[in-house]
Amino acid sequence: MEKRGEITVFLSLILVCTLSLLLGILESARTAGARLYLRMAADSAMDSLMSQYNRNLWEMYRLLFLEYETPGVIESSYSDYLDYYLDQKNFYPMKREETELVEVISMEENGARALETEILEYVKYRLPDVAKDLSGIAQIPGETARAGDFRELLKTCRQVGKETRKLEKAEKKVQDSIKKMREAYDRMYEAASEEREGRFRSEAGKLIREMRAFPGYVKGYERETEAARKHLEKLKLQQGMEDAEAAAAMSREFAAYTEAEAEAGGRLEKYREMEEELEDGPSLLERALEILAEADEVEEEEDEGEETEPDWDAVLECVEEIRIREDLRPGERDEAKAAAIDRLEELLDRDLLSMVLPENAEVSDKKVSLGGIPSSRRDGEAGETKNPMEVLLVNEYIMLYFDSFVEKSREAGLPEVHPLSYEQEYLLGGKNSDRENLKVTAEQLLAVRGALNLLYLLSSSEKRAGADALAAAVSAGSAPVQLILSFFILSLWAFGESVLDLRTLFYGGKVPVWKNDGTWRLGLEELLAFEFLSAGPAEETQGYDYGDYMRILLLMQDRKIKNFRLMDLIEWNVRTGQKDFCIRDCAWELEIRTKILQKHRFFQKDEYETGLSVRRTY
Repeated sequence: MEKRGEITVFLSLILVCTLSLLLGILESARTAGARLYLRMAADSAMDSLMSQYNRNLWEMYRLLFLEYETPGVIESSYSDYLDYYLDQKNFYPMKREETELVEVISMEENGARALETEILEYVKYRLPDVAKDLSGIAQIPGETARAGDFRELLKTCRQVGKETRKLEKAEKKVQDSIKKMREAYDRMYEAASEEREGRFRSEAGKLIREMRAFPGYVKGYERETEAARKHLEKLKLQQGMEDAEAAAAMSREFAAYTEAEAEAGGRLEKYREMEEELEDGPSLLERALEILAEADEVEEEEDEGEETEPDWDAVLECVEEIRIREDLRPGERDEAKAAAIDRLEELLDRDLLSMVLPENAEVSDKKVSLGGIPSSRRDGEAGETKNPMEVLLVNEYIMLYFDSFVEKSREAGLPEVHPLSYEQEYLLGGKNSDRENLKVTAEQLLAVRGALNLLYLLSSSEKRAGADALAAAVSAGSAPVQLILSFFILSLWAFGESVLDLRTLFYGGKVPVWKNDGTWRLGLEELLAFEFLSAGPAEETQGYDYGDYMRILLLMQDRKIKNFRLMDLIEWNVRTGQKDFCIRDCAWELEIRTKILQKHRFFQKDEYETGLSVRRTY
C-alpha cells in the first residue's frame, strides 16, 4: 500500500499556525500583564518612598512632607524600592536602566501653597474644635474690609493733621515775628516822638534783630508749604475706598487740605512781599541810630555845659519810612489746649507697650537669628487672593498650634520651650525678638481699634461738635484748617480710646468691635488731661477678645508673608528635637521618570525599552 503524507504535512502546518497564534496571544497577555505589573511596582515604590515623611513634623504639626538630603537620595531610594519588584522571578523579566527625578515641589514653592493645602486637609478633621470660634468670627472678613478703609482714613487724618500742625506752627513763628516787630515799632515810634533816646535805642535794636530773623521764619514757612503741596500730591492717590462713609470723610479731608494748601500759598506770597518791604528796615534804623550817635559825638567835643540835641525829625523820618503790615491772619489761639494736642501727638512716638500692658507684666526677652530662615528666601511679591473662609481655616490652625502673649497652645507633641514665646505675634511682626513682635502687634491692634473708634466718632454728632470747638480754639480762624484739625483731634481721640481698648485686651478682656454711647469710655476733657494713661481695663462681657483680634490682623496680613513666617516658626520648633531639620528640604510633590528594559518570553527579539512616569503628592 502506497503511503501518502498530505495529512501529516497539513496537520503540521496547522499546528505551527495554531501554536503561533496561541503563543502570540499568550505573549500579548503577558505584555499587558507586564505593563500592569510595572505600573503596580512603580506606584508601590513611590508609595514606599512617600511613607518616609518626616515623623517630627507629623507628630508636632500634623503635616506630611518628605525630608530629603539631595535629589540623588530620592532617586536611589525609589530605585531600591522598584528594584525589589523587578528582581522577582516571574513571567515579566525586566530591569531598570535609568531613574530621573523630574520635579520636586517643596513646601516653599508657589507662595507655600503646599503648606496651605496640608493645613486645610488637616483642619477639616478639627472642625468640631474650631467650629465655636468660626461661628463667632464668620463676619470678620466684612468687618476687616471696612476696618481697613477706616484704618487708611485714620492714617490719612493723622498725617494730614500733623502736616497742617507743622504748617500752623511755622506760620505762627512768622505771625509772632510780625507781632513783635509791630510792638517794637510802636514803642520805638513813641520813644522817638517823646525824644527818649535810651528807650529808642533798645527798641530799635530789638526791631533790627527781629527784621533780620524774619526772612528765616518765612523760609521755614515756605518749606512747610512745599511739604504740604507734596503731601497733597500723594494724597490724591488714596481716594479709592469701598466704604461709602470712609470715602465721604476722605473726600472732605482732601478738599479741606487742598483749600488749606492753596490758602497757605497765598499767604506765603504776602509774607514774601512783606519780606521785601522790610529789606531796607535795618539800614534805616541803623541810620537813625547813627544820627543819635553823631549828636553824642558833637556833645563830647563841645564844652561840658552845652548840650547838643539830636535831630529827632531826621530820626522820625527814618522811622516813618518803615512800614510793617498788620498780622495777615489775626486770631487768638488757646495755647494751653494747643500744647495738650502737641503732647498727645508726641505720645504716638512713645513706647506703646508701656501704656497698654498690665502692671508688672513680664515681657519675654527671647531672641532668634533671622539668617537662613524660609522668610529670608521669600521674594517681595504679594500673595494671591484666596477664599476668605480658607484663610480663616488656616488662621484657626495657627490658633491651635502657636502661642501668643495671652494664650498658650494646648496641642500635644509640641516642645515645652519654644525659641520664641509670642509666635502669633511673630507672624505679624517678623522681628527677631518677642518684645519687638509684641510691639508691632500692639501698633497694629491700635491701628485697627483706632479705625473702628474713628468710625464711631464720625457718627456721633455730639463728639464731632466737641472736636470742632476744640479745633476752632487752637487754629487761627481758617475754615479748612479747622476742618483738618477737627479730623486730627478725632484721630487723637480715637487713639486715646484705643489705648484703653488695648489695655483691656492685654488683660484678657473683651472689646466690642463697634462702639456705641454705652461702651465709649473716654471724654474729650479726659483726653486732654491724659486720664486714659492711668485708667484700668473695661469689664465688658460682649465683644472680641485678644485671640479674635489676632484673627482679624492675620486675615489682613499678606498670605505669602504669613506663610513664610509660619514656616520660620515650624523650622525653629522642629529643630528643638531635630537640629538638622530644614524646611527647604521638605518635598510635598514628586515626579520620577524611569527607563525599563524588558524581554519577550515567546519572541526571539532583543530587549526593548519602556518609559514610565510616576507623580505623587501628600
